[in-house]
Amino acid sequence: MTDTEPLGRCLRLLGILQARAAIGAQDLARRLGVTTRTVRRDVERLRALGYRIDSAAGSGGGYRLASGPQTPMLVLEPDEAEAVALALAQAADSGLSGMDEPALSALLKIRRTMPPELAARAERIHRSTAVAQADGDPPSYADVALLAEAAATGRSVRFRHHGREGADQERRVDPYRVVVFARRWYLFGWCLLRQDWRTFRIDRITGLHVTTFPVGERPVPDPVARVREAVLRAPYPVLARVVVAASPGRLRELIPPNAAQVEPWEADGTGDHALVTTGAEDASLLALHLARLGLPMQVIDPPELLGELQRLGEQLRGTGMA
Repeated sequence: MTDTEPLGRCLRLLGILQARAAIGAQDLARRLGVTTRTVRRDVERLRALGYRIDSAAGSGGGYRLASGPQTPMLVLEPDEAEAVALALAQAADSGLSGMDEPALSALLKIRRTMPPELAARAERIHRSTAVAQADGDPPSYADVALLAEAAATGRSVRFRHHGREGADQERRVDPYRVVVFARRWYLFGWCLLRQDWRTFRIDRITGLHVTTFPVGERPVPDPVARVREAVLRAPYPVLARVVVAASPGRLRELIPPNAAQVEPWEADGTGDHALVTTGAEDASLLALHLARLGLPMQVIDPPELLGELQRLGEQLRGTGMA
């Protein structure tokens, strides 16, 4: 099917009308590469199929798509259809329990609306890409959707959360954002038990219930930054903050995003230094990881990290490697 065929041309016309509040007949003819008479004929074809297209007043006349229940289904441009297909393919492989079947079903429907060449290209891209899954059981798509809806509508939630140390606690939380970080899904919200901002792994949530209580009004910090910080700090008994002589952009190329938090060092004022927050089992491991950067740095805390870096430097000099 091409844009020169009546069906292809009508679909193209429908897509243009959906993207514009109103458009002149001559402009439509120019964009479709036809005469205004052909435009009028195609408009009548669409009207005969039940699409509500109003005539727009003005020089040369024009058309607009009526709003309301009779407005036709979405017609996508080729690049838009491909973007939706790729997003659905990624959603199908996201690891969310219960997401694969509805995402694949929607993906197949989208592909049926594509020209054969575009559908084949989307299929090839889907076959040659993969999404790495996090360890452990995936969260439920239903839970993710409920939490996102509760955050959007401003309703508190209640659930049991199985903590990292094995404790199972009842929590009531004002949800504000669902965040994906390092292939895991998290809820960021205000814990009414702790009276503080908290991050919860959604795969550790059970017995989720959305209440009718509205969330409290309070200033909300950056959810992504808070989740990143919580994830990086939580597993490690030793945390470090160091100022490294490199721009944040360069350090983000050297350090995996789930290994450290990299921020601009405001005291520098030049953008040539960054604050790195990271953790490890002990200070010696921290020193080893940081030394691998091969960049000058200043330790803010903990004090024992400076000693470990000095000891490591002496060892390397003793072997002729420094």
